[in-house]
Amino acid sequence: QAMNFFAGLLLLLMSEENAFWALTGIMDDYFEGYFSEEMIESQVDQLVLEELVREKFPKLVNHLDYLGVQVAWVAGPWFLSIYMNMLPWETVLRVWDVLLFDGNRVMLFRTALALMELYGPALVTTKDAGDAVTLLQSLAGSTFDSSQLVLTACMGYQAVDEARLQDLRNKHRPSVLSSMENRAKGLLAWRSTNGLASKLYNFKRDTEPLVSISTEQLNDSTDGDANQETSSGNIDDMYHGLTVNTEIDSMPDPKDQVIWLKVELCRLLEERRSAVLRADELETALMEMVKQDNRRELSAKVEQLEQELSELRQSLSDKEEQEQAMLQVLMRVEQEQKVTEDARIFAEQDAAAQKFASHVLQEKYDEAMASLAQMENRAVMAETMLEATLQYQSSHQKAQLPSPSPSPRTPTRDASPGQVNQDSSQEFQPRKISLLAPFSLSWRDKNKV
Repeated sequence: QAMNFFAGLLLLLMSEENAFWALTGIMDDYFEGYFSEEMIESQVDQLVLEELVREKFPKLVNHLDYLGVQVAWVAGPWFLSIYMNMLPWETVLRVWDVLLFDGNRVMLFRTALALMELYGPALVTTKDAGDAVTLLQSLAGSTFDSSQLVLTACMGYQAVDEARLQDLRNKHRPSVLSSMENRAKGLLAWRSTNGLASKLYNFKRDTEPLVSISTEQLNDSTDGDANQETSSGNIDDMYHGLTVNTEIDSMPDPKDQVIWLKVELCRLLEERRSAVLRADELETALMEMVKQDNRRELSAKVEQLEQELSELRQSLSDKEEQEQAMLQVLMRVEQEQKVTEDARIFAEQDAAAQKFASHVLQEKYDEAMASLAQMENRAVMAETMLEATLQYQSSHQKAQLPSPSPSPRTPTRDASPGQVNQDSSQEFQPRKISLLAPFSLSWRDKNKV
């Protein structure tokens, strides 16, 4: 039952004792009821897988039904051997990793669905049941990309979980049990029935032996050790004493049985030939009816297609008008966008020119302010120098002037020195103002400019 495959795998990976206990754990925890005499759980899982395949790949299942291929023919060995000897070595180990990690048989179903998804388009092209089974087995054996298979199985079929599988198992298990009970009843009925000959011709046969020997002659024949001569003499008497059961003549003759069977066979063949002829006539009549129905259906379909064609033409003309209107609107919008774009470009250019002009004016203003500051500094220096020069000249002139004669207006010698200095400063003040006046006026004029 395919246990030898994964038992051999376990022996390759561990010692004999560890392989035995690992095999026992896998059988008890993962595949309980799989490898029993009735294989109930295996049959239930095959029905569950068939329902899942019909749900996920209806087109593929319809093609397999047309070819007369059942999913269990291919998936049964997959499940029983846990894909050993069905997939490449690396792919088998990857599937086993996920199977042992999950702790249930969900990975068996996901891997089978992933294989159907990968190789379903190739199976649809087959035209024979044998070709379909052979192609699927060969393609499964060439699945060397284990990562793609495991990724497709685990990520593409996450909805196939243990809870859903349990629901489907509970759904299909009663049908499997009932079919097994019916099979057992049919086997008992087959064993208890008679053969075909007894059904066709009921011959009654007596249970008594055809040849009977009297007890006295039997005793005489067995007493050969006492007297051989007497026993040899009694042999003839014994043969004469044999009595044949007269009921053997009452049994039917085998020739009569053969004749009766031939007559029945001819009658059955005649009935079969008449049934075939009747079936041909019915098939011909059915074909005629189908042709008439097809003509009516074709005429109705032609009218319907013509009506749909006229509607499509009308809708096409309406769409063309709408398209023309949309094109005109789009052209207007494009023109407006072009005008707007030109205005935007002109405004940007004008703004750039104004910005450049303001920048130039700002530079000129900065230069003027700098030159003005320099001129102010120069004017301050000139005023300072002029004031110093004037003071120097006034002091020099004061030193060169002769001392004046005393007059009534002039102060006397008794006058204080402060009064003398005040008079001298008042004397030279108008001259100082007259010397600074031209510079101060020119400075004010420059500031105004």
